[in-house]
Amino acid sequence: MKVQILGRKGPKVVNINRRRAIRERCMICSNWSPKEVSECGHVNCPIYPYRTGQGKQDAVERGRAIRAYCLWCMCDQSHEVRLCPSKDCPLFPYRQSAVDRTVEIDR
Repeated sequence: MKVQILGRKGPKVVNINRRRAIRERCMICSNWSPKEVSECGHVNCPIYPYRTGQGKQDAVERGRAIRAYCLWCMCDQSHEVRLCPSKDCPLFPYRQSAVDRTVEIDR
């Protein structure tokens, strides 16, 4: 799915899946430093185990981790997750149980 997300030099359009969405969110959090992502100390973050995109990963658990992260981001207000205004966040299309394809960009 192609979506517009926040990049180092401004918005960029990328083809994204859940694994890459987590990686991109971690890159944003670490100010686009791959070393910071791999050495991340935020072990309580729901997407922490999936930050590098390496190794065996359960897709269902990855989806749950994204939803847990979005819930945390919206201060545990589930109705706010649905209304999230951060459309340039890589996790935005995956914030609910079903993928939100309304943010997909046709190119």
